[in-house]
Amino acid sequence: MSSKSLPTPAQVLAKFYEAETIYMAAAPKERDIAGMASCLSEDFRLYQSPDLPYGGTYEGRSGFKKWSDDMASYFDRLEVIDPQVFEKSGSDSVVVSSTLKLRVRKNGVELVGPLLQAMKVDREKGLLTEIRPFYWNVKGLNEAVQK
Repeated sequence: MSSKSLPTPAQVLAKFYEAETIYMAAAPKERDIAGMASCLSEDFRLYQSPDLPYGGTYEGRSGFKKWSDDMASYFDRLEVIDPQVFEKSGSDSVVVSSTLKLRVRKNGVELVGPLLQAMKVDREKGLLTEIRPFYWNVKGLNEAVQK
């Protein structure tokens, strides 16, 4: 496959966001992570800050599912607002700047703040290989979930 026909990182990410939108719109008991998982490489890595209650490295599609379950145990609402995607031509990386809105499951506290995500893709396979989110107020998040 020539480099001109390879998807850009933003195009790979758009496919993932489409699957994520479908997942989040479904009733909790009807959510199927398969759509999002199909956008992830087998060697996918999600690196969450060790300072978060769900911090650590999540590996592969099963790791992504575990992270999703971990997040759902803390938050009953998650919304990524106005994602702005930045990429360099020919690169396998993309940076997304957005606003993250969360609602804490056990007390209803709403958190809103900037979120940056550094992502990598396998352009030949059209799959995400890595996500590294950077949260604005980790201390406030931990206080809200009472970590």
